[in-house]
Amino acid sequence: MPKFRAKQILDWRNKGITTPSLMRNLPLDLQEKLHAEMVCEPLTLVRKMSSNDGTRKYLFALTRRPYVGKMVEAVFIPDERRGTVCISSQMGCVLDCPFCHTGTQKFEGNINSSEIIAQVLAIKHDLLNDPLPSALSLHGEVSHIVYMGMGEPLANEHSVYQSLEILLSEEGLNLSRRRVTLSTSGLVPQIDRLGLQSPINLAISLHSANDILRDTLVPINRKYPLQDLRQCLNRYPLPQQRHITLEYVMLAGVNDRQEDLEALVKFTNPARERINLIQFNPYPGSPYQGTPSEQLHRFAKRLIKKGIRATLRRSRGQDIMAACGQLKAATDPTMILAR
Repeated sequence: MPKFRAKQILDWRNKGITTPSLMRNLPLDLQEKLHAEMVCEPLTLVRKMSSNDGTRKYLFALTRRPYVGKMVEAVFIPDERRGTVCISSQMGCVLDCPFCHTGTQKFEGNINSSEIIAQVLAIKHDLLNDPLPSALSLHGEVSHIVYMGMGEPLANEHSVYQSLEILLSEEGLNLSRRRVTLSTSGLVPQIDRLGLQSPINLAISLHSANDILRDTLVPINRKYPLQDLRQCLNRYPLPQQRHITLEYVMLAGVNDRQEDLEALVKFTNPARERINLIQFNPYPGSPYQGTPSEQLHRFAKRLIKKGIRATLRRSRGQDIMAACGQLKAATDPTMILAR
């Protein structure tokens, strides 16, 4: 085909339009050829839920064999200055962190780069068709991507790297590296490879700076303990004025004590890292409770007094189970569709 046709198709795709019949400036025969010969929609939207705070959660079913009907979830989080898509990289998760709802779901496989990107495009399309209410006064377009949904991204390296290439390339979604963040539980060799291949913003699911406790909260610590993780973070390439984020879910009586604070201060490199304290988001059957708000704020102030940049992550979408640690896709599509 003439080269300009490719640009037309990519322009539609980057807006979130993946159905060839909706690409109005393409001739009918090309629309039909695309529909017949390409996988244009590797995901099917099963359900969308909207939170009172503007957050939207999407449940998608895969169309690829042998995973037809398997589910993944993605979330759109609007803020005053950005619109963030939280994408999944696996069906379930292999890491079994006990405070995370996704960890209670059986791991069913990796998703491919098409399915990762399709989450972003489907949400872009939804926002075109169903814009956020103006009363929310929130950013209603996709501007940032976080690999913080279901799964451990660096346990699915090949697909994640391919999806990053599409997100960052000029022919793709042309996002700045500063607008893409990957969260990992601490797979040290994979973090090193990420730094060499695609050094985007890095977030570490830390949750404890004590090896004994972290062995329980983040079991991958048994393979890559804190000393190895510390050396790895020191090696990770950082642009000027950028920081690695240490994510720390606050669990009452578990990791919010004075000794936990002291261990966290000792582990953190303030010149390269900041700490994001996260309110625990409950889920049915969880054995944990969140640290009370006043204590959480005191914990943050003590970190700041020690010269560490600490922020509190505002919980978003908790009323629709879309907040941090709450994603868990149902695996029976007939039950979902019946609701």
